Amino acid sequence: MQGKWIWLNQETKNDTYAEFVGEFKPKSNARIEISADTEYAIYVNDTFVYAGQYADFPWYKVYDKIDITKYLKAGKNTFSVQVWYQGDYNFCHYVATPRVCFDIISDDKVIVSSGKETKSRLLPYFVNEKRKLITQQIGYSFSLDYTMEKREFQNSKEIESVYEPTLRKTALLRFLPKKAAKKIAYNVYDLGEETVGLFYMEVNSSGKALTTISFSEHLIKDEVPRIIGGRDFSFEVASCGKQEVFNPFRKIGCRYLQVDSDADIIEIGVMPCEYPFKLKDNLLNLNGLEEKIYNTSIKTLKLNAFEHYYDCPWREQAFYALDSRFQMRYGYEVFNNNEYQYAALKLMSEDRNATKMISITVPTSCTLVIPSFSLFYIVAMEEYAEYTKDTSLIAKYYPKLKEVLNVFIENIKEDLVQNFFGKDFWNFYEWNPTLDNVSYPYDCALNLTFLISVRSMIKVCELLRNNDIEYYNRIYTRVKERINKEFYSEKDGLYYTTKDVPFSELVNSYAILTDVADGIRAKTIAEKLADKNSGLIPCTLSMLSFKYDALFKASDDYGQYIIDDINKNYKYMLEHGATSFWETLKGAEDFDGAGSLCHGWSALPIYYYNKLKRGK
Repeated sequence: MQGKWIWLNQETKNDTYAEFVGEFKPKSNARIEISADTEYAIYVNDTFVYAGQYADFPWYKVYDKIDITKYLKAGKNTFSVQVWYQGDYNFCHYVATPRVCFDIISDDKVIVSSGKETKSRLLPYFVNEKRKLITQQIGYSFSLDYTMEKREFQNSKEIESVYEPTLRKTALLRFLPKKAAKKIAYNVYDLGEETVGLFYMEVNSSGKALTTISFSEHLIKDEVPRIIGGRDFSFEVASCGKQEVFNPFRKIGCRYLQVDSDADIIEIGVMPCEYPFKLKDNLLNLNGLEEKIYNTSIKTLKLNAFEHYYDCPWREQAFYALDSRFQMRYGYEVFNNNEYQYAALKLMSEDRNATKMISITVPTSCTLVIPSFSLFYIVAMEEYAEYTKDTSLIAKYYPKLKEVLNVFIENIKEDLVQNFFGKDFWNFYEWNPTLDNVSYPYDCALNLTFLISVRSMIKVCELLRNNDIEYYNRIYTRVKERINKEFYSEKDGLYYTTKDVPFSELVNSYAILTDVADGIRAKTIAEKLADKNSGLIPCTLSMLSFKYDALFKASDDYGQYIIDDINKNYKYMLEHGATSFWETLKGAEDFDGAGSLCHGWSALPIYYYNKLKRGK
C-alpha cells in the first residue's frame, strides 16, 4: 500500500469515531485498499459500501481490497472512510494505536492515498468516549446523537509503523437487504429468528427524542432483558424530526428488539451480513426432524463465522481455540471454504502471549489463558492438515506448535502435568462444577487433554517427516502410564478427575480417545457412557463430541445410540423455539439468565449425521 498511516490531529481516547474524506476522479473502475484500527466503514457518494476490519495484531496487520466500481458516477466522486477506535481491551481485538491507511486505485493506478493532507474530523452523530460496555467480552456499545453540531475538518497526522500490512486471506463479508422486525407488543419487535448484522431504524418525532434500544435472543415476561448481571444489552439514539439511523461498526446478534421512546418508530431491524460460504454439492438428503436439525446446525455455523469465528453472536463474538476447533471440524463437512480455516488458524498462530500459550481469545490484549484450550490449538492445526492435505500451515508454524506444547512439557513433575495457577490462568474444561475453575494441584482432565495434543503433534511430525516423533512418543508413554497409576479406580472401572470428585463422562471419554483406557477398560467405560443411569456427570452440549468419538472408538455398535441421543437433545431445543442451537440445554436460563441461544460448538449433528448416515 502507498498510503500513509494517519489519524486525527488531536489526542484520542478509547471509544472514538473518526472520519476521513476526499474526492477522486476515476476512469472505468475503482477499488479501495484499506486497513484500520479498530473497525472501518466505507461510503462512496454518500452510499454505504462495506464495513469490517479483519481482526489482527500490530505485527500481523491485514488490509482489504474492495471494488467500488458500481458506486461511481461520472466526474467527481466523494469518499468517506469512517473508523471506530475501541482502544480498551476486550475479547475481540488487540489494543493498538488508532490509525487508518488507504489507497483508491483506478485502472491499476493509485489516484488517492491517505496522508497528512487528508481531511479528517470526529465522525458526526457518534458520541465519543462513552465507554459503555455491552459485556466484558464483546466490548463497547454505542450512542448516536443526530442533534449535535457538525464537526469541522482539519488535516490529519501521520502515524509511524514498522509493519507492512498483508492482504486478507478470506473473502469479504456479504451484506444482505435490510430485515425489518415485526412489532409483537407495544414496544417489542421480533426479527423472527436469530439474526446477526448492523442495526438500522427510521424514526420520527415532533421534537428532540431519546430512544433506548435493547436487544436479546429471548424474552422474559414479554420484554427484552436489557440488564443481566453487569451486562447491558442496549444503545441509545437522540434524534429530532424524521431520521434514518444506521451504525456500520457494531454487529449485533439477536432476535428481539425493544424500543423505549416517545418517538414514532417507522421501521426497525438489522442489515444481516454473512461470510459467503459455498455449500458442498453432496449435502445429506434427510427428512423430518433430522432434516430440520441438520439445516439448523448449518445455519448455526454461519451465524458464528464472520471476519473470524464467533463463539456466540449475542454475548461475546469471540474467537476461542476450542470453540473454533469444533466449528472447523463441522464446517469441513458442509463448506468448500478451506481458506476460512486457514486464515483463522494463521491468526491464532500469530498470537503472542507472555505465558507462551494461546490467549483466551484471539486477537486480544487480555493476558488470561485457558490452558486446556491452548492444547486444542495443536489439535486444530493437525486436523486442518489432515482434512485439506495442505501442510504449509503446520510447516510454517511448527515452532509455534512446539512452543505451546513445551509449556506443558516443562510443567511435568513426576510424569504428570501440573495445573497452572495465578491471575492469568483459568483451569476450565467444561461447564460443570468439577471441571470449571478447578484448583487441584493436578488432575486427570488436563493430563488427558495434554495426551490428545501430543498425539496430534506426533501426526504433525509424521506429515512433516521430521525427527521429533520419538521424543513425543516417549513423553506420551510416560504420562499415559502415570495416569493409569494415579487416576484409575479398579473398583469402579473409571477414571477420576481427581480423588473425592465424582466421575465425569468427559474425563472417561478422553481416557478412551487417548488409549489410556484400552481393551476391556475401554469397553467397560463405553457401556457406562451409554447408560443414562451411570451416575457420571454428563457432558454438556459442547463436549458431547468427545463422548460420541469415544463410543465410536470403543465399538461400531453405538451408532444408533449416538443418533438417538442427538435427536433427543436437538428436538428439545427445536420444540422450545430454537432457530439456532444453544450453548447448553438449559438455554437462556443458564449463566444466571445469560445463556446463549446461538453457539458455534453446538452444530455437532452435522458431523455425526455425515458419519453415520452417509450412503444410507
